[in-house]
Amino acid sequence: MRSAVPVRRITFICLALLAWASDAHAGPWTKGLGEFYVKVGEGFFLSDSYVDSTGKTVEGTSYLGATTSIYAEVGIYKGLQLIAYLPYTIAQNTFSSGRVDSALNVGGGDAVFAVQYSPPLPISFPFALKVDVKVPLYDVGGIKGFDANSFPAFGDGQVDVGFWVSAGHSLGSIPLYFFAEVGYRLRTEAFIGTGNSNSFADGFVFSAQIGYTLFKRVLLAANVGGVVAFDMSDTSLEGQVTKSYITVGPSLYIPLWRGLAAEASFDPIVYSRNSAAGMGFSFGLSYKR
Repeated sequence: MRSAVPVRRITFICLALLAWASDAHAGPWTKGLGEFYVKVGEGFFLSDSYVDSTGKTVEGTSYLGATTSIYAEVGIYKGLQLIAYLPYTIAQNTFSSGRVDSALNVGGGDAVFAVQYSPPLPISFPFALKVDVKVPLYDVGGIKGFDANSFPAFGDGQVDVGFWVSAGHSLGSIPLYFFAEVGYRLRTEAFIGTGNSNSFADGFVFSAQIGYTLFKRVLLAANVGGVVAFDMSDTSLEGQVTKSYITVGPSLYIPLWRGLAAEASFDPIVYSRNSAAGMGFSFGLSYKR
């Protein structure tokens, strides 16, 4: 008879996987009715460049962004869950020369709302479909004044829609698992507030993770994710402002008490185009049931 220990390990990995996934990236393990996961986190991003309200990347500054966020997943039916991500950001540029010494921007960032479903297919591995919508909690055109371009923007300011497919697998008695999700990001021209005149190219989005259980409870993972715009031409307007980036880094999940856990991650950007390159790291507390 097969040992119950590997099964318990695999179940624990699957439940805790969501604590590692990037915000609004749940992976293929969909929560059922009565199950939920919630995380309160603090993330930081450091860079020597920033993106202004026109969508252009500006070099030669010291950028610090701090984002407090709430991320939640709630199972509302068998194989069906809702996902929400709500961020609040404080971002500051510090200049070594020029008219402005520093410029501070404070407010809501890009919220994400999603629906995920795992259909009852005759397959032996977790599988899910997801649709998410990015809703800016700011107006990129609301930054006014002579020095407006000195202030960092929280994002492009328009609504995005993403379509995802994800799948994962655990390696039996070995406490190792992996998952991958790929998708299509539809860039709309629907802005919150006044917005600006930019239009953006659609893109390919992806996320993957491989994880291992240490000491039968601490979870260590390696992550990769990002977005690559389909229109990479420098001569097109979309190609000059549409962001592309790839992040690679580790993350850690440490159970504390029952469903409570501490989490940490490090996500340096290893490739960027029309996006500030830098280092991101975060920590938080989560609870699942």
